[in-house]
Amino acid sequence: MCAALLSGCSLFETEKNPANVYLPADPIDANRPYSSSSSEIKDENQYGRPNRPSSSSRPQASSSTRYPTITPPEQTTPTESDEYFYGKWYYSCLSYKRKLVYRRLYKCAKNNDGECDVSDLDVTKQDIYEAFWAFDYENPQFLELGSGYELNFVDPRISNKVKTIKISYGRSSSEVQQTEFESRAEAVLAEARTKSSDYEKLKYVHDWIVDNTVYSKTGAPYESEADGPIVYGQALCEGYSKAFMYFAQELGYPCICSVGVANREEHMWNMVFVGGAWYNVDVTWDDPKTSDGSQELRHDYFLINDAQIRLDQRVEHPIMLPNAPNGYFPYGYDQDGGNNTGSNNSNVQ
Repeated sequence: MCAALLSGCSLFETEKNPANVYLPADPIDANRPYSSSSSEIKDENQYGRPNRPSSSSRPQASSSTRYPTITPPEQTTPTESDEYFYGKWYYSCLSYKRKLVYRRLYKCAKNNDGECDVSDLDVTKQDIYEAFWAFDYENPQFLELGSGYELNFVDPRISNKVKTIKISYGRSSSEVQQTEFESRAEAVLAEARTKSSDYEKLKYVHDWIVDNTVYSKTGAPYESEADGPIVYGQALCEGYSKAFMYFAQELGYPCICSVGVANREEHMWNMVFVGGAWYNVDVTWDDPKTSDGSQELRHDYFLINDAQIRLDQRVEHPIMLPNAPNGYFPYGYDQDGGNNTGSNNSNVQ
């Protein structure tokens, strides 16, 4: 009936996570033999722990990443202060029109609206695609969000102009323990804020997630959200990444999620801006399983550069990523976290 009476119907198109982050990579086995070689990122990755470039090396950034172009300022009343949006990396990478979609999505998610009306913005499904994942990959506070959306077109017979975005919610607000999440998160953040350096603050929340989280595949919605580690103590790579992103952002460090492939499965990790530069962090892979099934804390994937993360992870991201060309740790820290320069980072903004 719908096909025969097209004028009375709306065409819906479903879009899921472009990285299909539903079956994330298992944390690598801590007892797996280390690889003795390293390589540039290719179709096949090194799945063991390769020899890492030294912390003093400055490899060139990958040509697959670039800095965003300058886009016109918004000509609309923001849903939040400009400072909130302008502190977001993915938001800054979007075109003017897609920034408007991002703002609209933010407002809808904040109000827990099922549908987001964008009919006045004259946007296409490609605009929605980039704006949605930009929004989703740097806003971990929306615990109800699922992993996708549906589009309703204004008139699918003559154009691909989008009328509404139906946001996928994994849970209802009543199913989210928001008060407990905020209380537990604030306790962690309060302790992190007592640390004397940026490095120690980020290391504290990284270690807290590892020490309090078990990698889990039960299918529970919270396993892919920030409250997986913080409230329930179990998560997929998405949950690990969003919890770290939440902590980092609350501490004042811009932080995003990055998606791609590791161990031949879809995977998610983080990039964080600290000390004037971007670094990669993979909390999931710093919580590897040992041969007896136990978890083991390490820092092999904490604040590392692009060359190092891409020995194991292949980026498959819908939006441009920042470059992270610097060494292993910022501020002259060696790989054990010790300060090997005699300086400190107290003057870093």
